[in-house]
Amino acid sequence: MQQESKRQKISKTAAKTAVRIFVIVLFMGILPLVAGNDQGWNDRIANAHLIITNKWTLVFPGILLIGFLWLAILCKKNKYQQVDVNWLLVLNSVILITYLVMLYSRIYKVLLA
Repeated sequence: MQQESKRQKISKTAAKTAVRIFVIVLFMGILPLVAGNDQGWNDRIANAHLIITNKWTLVFPGILLIGFLWLAILCKKNKYQQVDVNWLLVLNSVILITYLVMLYSRIYKVLLA
């Protein structure tokens, strides 16, 4: 059996942690809509409108999401043995988490106004 190097072990742990944090943040945005007072949220959502003036702003997060899925599948297929791919997955996850936090803050500002 091949012995894992310290670099490989650190990158493997970082990649798994980044993917888990991304999934948690992704589902945290859905949580307020599922839990809580149904009447209040339905009224707020019915009266809230998000207008995206430039459709190209959706292309780059979409590319990042596709890249995230591709890197996650690649890492899982190779059992996190490629250090460079692991770090690319971590970087991609951090950027996607940043996008999600910015998106959630924008949506909650509209819903709570």
